[in-house]
Order: sequence, then structure tokens, then C-alpha cells
Amino acid sequence: MRGAGRGGPGRAAGAGWSQHAEVHGRPRRSLPEMSAALSPATRVATHPLDASFGAELTGLTIAGDAPAADVAAFLAALHRHHVVLIRNVPNDPGAQVAFSRRLGPLELHSGTTHTHPLHPEIFCVGNYEADGIKANFATGVEQWHADSSFRAVPSAASLFYGAICPPEGGETWFLDAQAAHDDLDAAMKARIEGLTAVHDLATLYAWNARHTPGRPPLSEDARRKFPPMPQPLVRTHPVTGRRSLFLCPAVISHIEGMDAEEGRALIEALMAHASQECYLYRHRWRAGDLVAWDNRSVLHTASLFDHTRHTRLMFRTTVAGTA
Repeated sequence: MRGAGRGGPGRAAGAGWSQHAEVHGRPRRSLPEMSAALSPATRVATHPLDASFGAELTGLTIAGDAPAADVAAFLAALHRHHVVLIRNVPNDPGAQVAFSRRLGPLELHSGTTHTHPLHPEIFCVGNYEADGIKANFATGVEQWHADSSFRAVPSAASLFYGAICPPEGGETWFLDAQAAHDDLDAAMKARIEGLTAVHDLATLYAWNARHTPGRPPLSEDARRKFPPMPQPLVRTHPVTGRRSLFLCPAVISHIEGMDAEEGRALIEALMAHASQECYLYRHRWRAGDLVAWDNRSVLHTASLFDHTRHTRLMFRTTVAGTA
């Protein structure tokens, strides 16, 4: 898995880090939450995934003219479950953009090289190069992150569509950053409360250059457009009020008020806690899957696939955050 080195899955929490002795036995949701829920105002039903978070939605059409009640059900599921899956969605980039706009204003990617030729709101990911598409592809490691953490107002949500999926690998892994914060002991919560981490696009590009040779450098235009941005290490969800760890190791240049070594050690220790198995959901893609996630609740990363044998093409739309 990408990013499974320092702070990756499988590392045990240090003594006193977690309130629970059996972190790998994190409780499943209660029985009422585990059952499918169908509101009388919408056809959308919610079916929890096989993890401590995440849900599959059925009865929802991904289109700009989706009923308002269905859009509301989608948002409610996203806020409650953090990650939502819709299967068998037709490959219609225009419909994805139109539906995404129902959730809020959309971000445009920081560059244009990898955007969809007909829909600039779509960022193309994978190793596909045809039909005017040049998908963004990295052969190296990828760290846990939340999309657009380097913006003054980070993104609210991302919608990721599987147009072409390899038969193995290329998974997306999610980390429940709210539960990871909940399980910290009182002393650690007090230590990190109020700390500010600086998210810097230049730091991310330096990471990419070290791990994926040949990647283009950060342009001067992007450097001016996205200066280093201070963000809280612990943030509060604007809708639910829940607290979460805002950890993006490859994007954070430093923690204000700490020397580089101390700040990096704290980030790595928090990641070692947060990336334990009990906080993870791995999504194995099928063509036609649409997965949306709340960037204010979860972090994500990706696993490798054999790019010499298989093709991968994913379409991402990103809903802008609110101040």
C-alpha cells in the first residue's frame, strides 16, 4: 500500500495514546445504525459498509436533476458515515459535474494538464492517455492526505468515479480521522489542541520529486496562487461539530512553535496511531463505482497497481469548503 511506511497501517499506538486497550476491536455501530434506512421523502436507502464507517447508497441517480430530497439524503449520509458508495453509475462526466454542483461550488484543480478536456471541473487520475485525456499518474508512494488541504479554505468533499479499474490493486484506503481523535487520551488531546500546522504545496511537490522521478516541478504561478497555509492540527466539522485529526504528512512543512524534528516526530506519532487497522476502510474498485468522501472527516491514500499491464482512469470532482 502507498504510504504504509512511517505512520502506516499495522503500527501499534504508544502506551497511553488510546483510551481503548483493544484498538483493533473498535466497536461496530449499534444495531439501529447497521440496518438499512429509508426516509419516506426519498428513495435513497443507506447500507453500512463492512467497516466501522462508510455506507453504500441505493436508489440514487447521479444527475443534475436529482430530487432535492435525494441530494439531502446523500449529504446526510456523507456527514454521518464519512464515505459513501454508489454502484453501477453510468460513465457520464457531465452528469457527475452537474450532481456535484448540487452539493456546493466546485473547485478547479491547481493545474490544467490533467483536467478533463470537456469538463475542467474534473481532475483525471490514473495512467490513461487518449481521447484528449492525460491522467495524473504517480508510480511512487502516496501519503495519507485530505484533498486541497493547502488551500485557504480546504475542500468539503470529493467525488471519485471509477471509469476504468484494474483487476487488482489501485484501491483507495480511507482513515476515520474523527474516531482516531476520539480515541486519544486526554493528555494527548490537550497537547495538540490549538496547534497549527503549515500546509505547503511546495512541500508536496518536493515529496513527489523524491518518490516519483520525472514529475514536473511546482510552477511559479501555482506557488504564487497557493502560498504556505496555516491549518489547525485538530479541526471541527462545520456541520456535525465533531473533532478530527488534520494530518497530511507530505503536505505539512512544519508545526508552528516547534522545531522541525519535534514537529515531524509528533506528526509521525499521530499517524502511527490514526492509521491502525481499526480506523481503516479499503475500497476495492469496480468500474461504475462512485465513491464520495468528506475531507473534513477522513484522510485517504492509494495502493499501487501494475501500470505496465493494466489501465486505470478515475474522475474526481471536488466540492469547495466554506469558511
